[in-house]
Amino acid sequence: MKDSLNFKSIVKYVVSLAIAGGLLYLVFRNVDATAILNKLQEVQYQWVILAIIVFIVSHIIRAYRWNLMLHPLGYQHLTIFRTLLAVLTAYFANLLIPRMGEVTRCGVLRQLDKVPVTTSLGTVVAERLVDLLSLFVLMALLFITEFSRLNDFITGFWQEKLSGLGESVFAIYVFVGVSVVGLLIAFFLVRTFWDRLQQNALFQKMQTLLREVLKGVTSIGKIKKQGQFWLATVSMWALYFFMSYTVFFAIPETSDLGVSAGLAVLVMGSLGMAAPVQGGFGTFHALVSGVLLLYGIEQGDGVLFATLIHGMQTLSFIIMGGFAFFMVSVLSSRKMKAATTS
Repeated sequence: MKDSLNFKSIVKYVVSLAIAGGLLYLVFRNVDATAILNKLQEVQYQWVILAIIVFIVSHIIRAYRWNLMLHPLGYQHLTIFRTLLAVLTAYFANLLIPRMGEVTRCGVLRQLDKVPVTTSLGTVVAERLVDLLSLFVLMALLFITEFSRLNDFITGFWQEKLSGLGESVFAIYVFVGVSVVGLLIAFFLVRTFWDRLQQNALFQKMQTLLREVLKGVTSIGKIKKQGQFWLATVSMWALYFFMSYTVFFAIPETSDLGVSAGLAVLVMGSLGMAAPVQGGFGTFHALVSGVLLLYGIEQGDGVLFATLIHGMQTLSFIIMGGFAFFMVSVLSSRKMKAATTS
């Protein structure tokens, strides 16, 4: 069973890398790499540094918001510093394996503050739902204000990028069809053998696990400081916007872009980072550089901007995540020594 899981993880990792590599090839195939390297020397990096500072503050707010969600579950002792270490370690893990970060930060919090993984995982699910809702609101605002441009982007840009992938699209349809049939069969089997399942020890453990996760998911409704929670959410997304918008000024070609372009980059960049590939490689570059075409930015300059902001985020995750991983190791070691001597 363990070998099977390892094999699935390896396959998932390889497929993710292949998707990222394919998308990066599609983005960079018509771009002059030498020109991008030359323009990188002309970038005004003081704006990039400012964007990194904003980026760090946004994650401090994310850690604070997570604390607010965990408080009503009986964990008022949590500090922003240790929660921030868990959040940063999660982003570091996501660079290695997609979606591994959620489980990783819950494991870190259990290690540092004895918060059960099942409980904290439920709050992470709730947090993601809030972020998804926030992204939908931003998408709606963007489509209302920039409908004509985005309509051209969706119908034109992706048609060009995905041309010639007919066989792959057919394979996707087959996969979706098989998945739907499999889910239906599983549903009828569970319904038929429900009474027997209720007596199964493994199934009972799964039910307990699900209840713990749901307990965390419903933590939003139990938050006492609702105003602070939603203010933190709005502030976090506002900082994400300012981070992207600040980088506009680092490149002459994007320095004249307005707020609507910044909102478009935020939405498309968020969708790119949410894709199931390591650190949004490829998807982020394709979406951000593609949407900038609609604002008169040439493909090469759009790719340069996407590479700059994505590289800034990735480097920040590596440095801050590596530091967080080190600090978690130090704090865990101290905790074990204290437990041994007491």
